Amino acid sequence: MEYYQQKLANGTALHMLPLDHYKTTFVGINLYCGLGKERAVTGLIPYVLQKGSSTYQTARQLRSRLAELYGSQFGAGVVKRGEQQLLQLRLQLVHDSYVADGKSLLEECLDILRDVMLNPYKENGCFKPEYVAIEKKNAADKVRSLLNDKSRYAFHRCLAHLCPDRDYSNNKFGTVEEVDSVDAEQLWSKYQEILAAVPAEIFVCGSYDHNRVVDGINSRFNWTRSSEAVLDPATPLKGQNARTVHEQMDITQGQLVMAMTTDINQADSRYPALVLYNGILGAFPHSKLFQQVREKRGLAYYIGSNLDSIMGVQFVSAGIDAESFDETVQVISDQLGQMCKGEITEDELEWTRTGLRTGLLQMYDDLGEQVSLAIDGRISGRRWAIPQLLDELEKLTLNDVVEAARTMKPQVTYFLSGGEG
Repeated sequence: MEYYQQKLANGTALHMLPLDHYKTTFVGINLYCGLGKERAVTGLIPYVLQKGSSTYQTARQLRSRLAELYGSQFGAGVVKRGEQQLLQLRLQLVHDSYVADGKSLLEECLDILRDVMLNPYKENGCFKPEYVAIEKKNAADKVRSLLNDKSRYAFHRCLAHLCPDRDYSNNKFGTVEEVDSVDAEQLWSKYQEILAAVPAEIFVCGSYDHNRVVDGINSRFNWTRSSEAVLDPATPLKGQNARTVHEQMDITQGQLVMAMTTDINQADSRYPALVLYNGILGAFPHSKLFQQVREKRGLAYYIGSNLDSIMGVQFVSAGIDAESFDETVQVISDQLGQMCKGEITEDELEWTRTGLRTGLLQMYDDLGEQVSLAIDGRISGRRWAIPQLLDELEKLTLNDVVEAARTMKPQVTYFLSGGEG
């Protein structure tokens, strides 16, 4: 059966990806919230939900019951995809055909998922204040941890300079001050708004009985919604004038982040060529950046490139000494120039193609990764199946890579180095 979609009566979208070679079924619920001013409030919700439900009032009781169901796994969290803040609930269970006593797990696991989502544990009509306080501390600690991870901190500072007026630059947990201001009543009220109004989607992936899943989802997740919210495709970043930003703090290893934009994103037919281009430039040990900047010249402790294919942005990140800044930036620019000129060896092209193929096949063995790829397709406006990507990668030529390289426009060169600031 092919990829299947339908709308529930309340407007929630159901997506089903049958993969019969798996022994498990993955069910994921996604609520799409923006990364605006209330991100600190919404970011707490999944973590509070997993603390307990009306039936399983503590996380320990919930875990214990799932363990009895042949080790079914439940998780909740927040993911940033483009300018969307996704609130996620995930459940993975063994397919009935692999359960020794013939017991059926699907319906009972869906009951648990529904209970956590729609009947969370409450005190005095809202989330339990103790649970909220615990998750507020955890969220604030995650925000503060940025200062202890200088590469992540530099990346976020680069984003702040790249698009200060776009939600894309925001941390998915908000600021410490925003987190500290949240209370249980506010959190409960916001959750009711989210359930009623934001785009909601349910993904089912793996081995399952189609009719049982459709019936099970329809009968359990038609909660009341005020309107059918529409998930609008992401708007890629626009190019601006290139600029260099140098900031200082008390660190020993400098952190370089270079941001570039392209008119290619995941919705574009040239997307596979963009992926191959990024692989040749900096995604592997054989890539140009690693070989030229780190191995041959010894300018970087680490270096690589990565894509945000939803927003049409490429980042080059490196750990370097401050005195190496000018030379490192020049060598990186030289590699970008070589890509645009087609100075790519046959080995670089084929080794990268092989590396990407291996990575995609590994994704094919992970139900969560398959769903993540489908979610990216929903946000960008175009879904790429793994077999399709594998086919497209095989067809790509050197000219396709060169054309992708020529679309890249430097935007921000950000450098964080030691000093008083």
